[in-house]
Amino acid sequence: MSRDIYSSLSGATAAQYQMDLIAQNVANANTNGYKELRVAFEQEGSGFGPLGQVMTGEAETSPDMRNGSIRIDKDPNHLALQGEGFFVVGANGRELLTRAGAFERNDEGYLLTTDGHVLLGEGGPIEIPIEEEFRVANDGRVFASESGEIGKIRIVDVDDVTPIGSALWRPDAPMRESEAQVIQGALEGSNVNPLRAMVELVEASRM
Repeated sequence: MSRDIYSSLSGATAAQYQMDLIAQNVANANTNGYKELRVAFEQEGSGFGPLGQVMTGEAETSPDMRNGSIRIDKDPNHLALQGEGFFVVGANGRELLTRAGAFERNDEGYLLTTDGHVLLGEGGPIEIPIEEEFRVANDGRVFASESGEIGKIRIVDVDDVTPIGSALWRPDAPMRESEAQVIQGALEGSNVNPLRAMVELVEASRM
């Protein structure tokens, strides 16, 4: 068998991976806080000699962290971020990150994600007195209607993250304080452009 087939196979495999990634983006076009994933490829091999010495290799898969659109819904439990940063949530003893701010307030006064992960403040989970209303300032400070300031939502930035599903991200580098602004009563939508993604999907399938 000619070694040329391995070069062709590497290109086909790369196109299939790109198509799968774009399909994932399209499927999450309406997911709160979703960040579009992009992939870049590079040539592996010297480029000289038989064609089989040149392969297509994945250079990098990375999220596009540009802001999604903001939808105002006036639900006080819902929070949106504008700027680079993440909310921190506690999940089974781990600290994970999210941009999906569709939180729900439970009977104990904690804000939880749709999967039940608790929103963390700078000193741990923020407990809002259940008989009081609350508001969140743009810098993340939380004020209860009678108790006054009760904490500050922890908002962090990190250089390297990995998506792990359910609108959650795993930090793969040290976290630092973020200057992202919080908008209460709103949700950040996906930053996927559905029309562009569909065009890219057709192009990838042709390749």
